Amino acid sequence: MTMRADWIPTLIALFFGKQRSYFARIVANKVAWGIPDAAIAPLLVLQAEYEPLYWKIEDKRTRTSADVTAHTDCRKRYTAAWRAFHKERVIANSLIPKSELSILVGKERDTKPTRRGKISGFPYMNLKAVGGGSIEFRAQVEKDATRPSMHPLADAVECRYTLVPKGEMPPDDPEAMPKTMESKKALFTIHCGVKNAGDSFWGFFRWVNLTTPENSGDWTRALQVVLS
Repeated sequence: MTMRADWIPTLIALFFGKQRSYFARIVANKVAWGIPDAAIAPLLVLQAEYEPLYWKIEDKRTRTSADVTAHTDCRKRYTAAWRAFHKERVIANSLIPKSELSILVGKERDTKPTRRGKISGFPYMNLKAVGGGSIEFRAQVEKDATRPSMHPLADAVECRYTLVPKGEMPPDDPEAMPKTMESKKALFTIHCGVKNAGDSFWGFFRWVNLTTPENSGDWTRALQVVLS
């Protein structure tokens, strides 16, 4: 069976739902599928650590930068262990019917490449200083959407940016910005360092097609936030 490389969702809410349904199915069928408790137990420990952290960061009124950092760290460890478990105990497990494997990982990938046209427009960006010299970015396809989202024709969000002291102005052209980064996730963080607290982050953003760059979208206007 050919599977999507991104069968583990990147969006936080989808990740939460997927991990819960995946391991509920694993636990319910562990005997029939010949998966020992010892193989499942470490994942359930990580799940028990992760879920309270998820609920903490979901409440934007009370979450702290420490909560966000703890969630990110736990999710990375959880994802790595999840992928290893899946590779070792699920993919090559002949006791798991193909129909069940499809439910666990999602639909089979269409192996025929689809041509992608020119991306129209630009991402709607929300910039938030979260302390420690870090900034959280939320990209959205629709201006008034409530969740981060990636453009269906884009591979990533590109950001060209600089940091400037208070009172100074940045370049007014994305091509003149000294720093560049790309994120394949609609929710991401740039760590600028505590020493830069008080400086202003200025950046331009666009949707990018990494295989056909000329089909990338338009740049946003320069967006700014003060580091804390």
